[in-house]
Amino acid sequence: MKFYARYFNAVEINSTFYRPCGAKTAESWAKRTPDDFEFTVKVWQQFTHGKTEWTTLEVENFKSGIAPLAEAEKLGCLLFQFPASFKHTTETMNRLTALLDIFQDYPKAVELRHRSWTDVLPDLHDAGAAPTFIDEPKFKDSIRQDIAIPGSRLLYVRFHGRKFDKWWRHQHRDERYDYLYTREELQPYVVQLKSVLENKDIQRAYIFFNNHPGAKAVANAVMMRAQLDIPVKTELPDKLVETYPELISK
Repeated sequence: MKFYARYFNAVEINSTFYRPCGAKTAESWAKRTPDDFEFTVKVWQQFTHGKTEWTTLEVENFKSGIAPLAEAEKLGCLLFQFPASFKHTTETMNRLTALLDIFQDYPKAVELRHRSWTDVLPDLHDAGAAPTFIDEPKFKDSIRQDIAIPGSRLLYVRFHGRKFDKWWRHQHRDERYDYLYTREELQPYVVQLKSVLENKDIQRAYIFFNNHPGAKAVANAVMMRAQLDIPVKTELPDKLVETYPELISK
């Protein structure tokens, strides 16, 4: 974490999706990063993917685990990532609203993938959350979005890669995300992001890459920062530059 923080000022914690973190772990993260570093935390899958109702104890355990980040003022927001099978119905909307209410004291971003949520995204503001914009292969039932919803104070963008042929059919899960964006593919987003970030309503903006195999996410994050005119100033590792020579400005 300390090494990572030399290059970036925020990180998305994924391990908390699989199990809540312990308070000592979160405290270690906070101590090993600069004062202006922030963490976004993906909430436990029991809340977003579970078939049964969560319990009060489960909620309390999750909150106590991330408390050191909040106390250190390094908790950027919580990310609620729902599966593509999570369709919009009265029941699922009620479940989502109840979940967001339980975490009402935290900044929140919600990632919804099914197309049935497309027209509902603006309603997330009423529940105290911002919709997450996702770049990924688009299928018939994939959600359609604008990069930002008017009135949002929080902007959350996630790039998952565009491995269309491996998205649902792959031998290993990492094949889905094994994708390197080109500068040309990122440029339209750079233009949109610069425009959106001029909006004074946006108080926080988080941009993450999930195309992690082979450190492609790191390479693309470096590229994106350069294109946004906020380049990484720390010298990049030799191995990364050797692997991705496109990182060297031409």
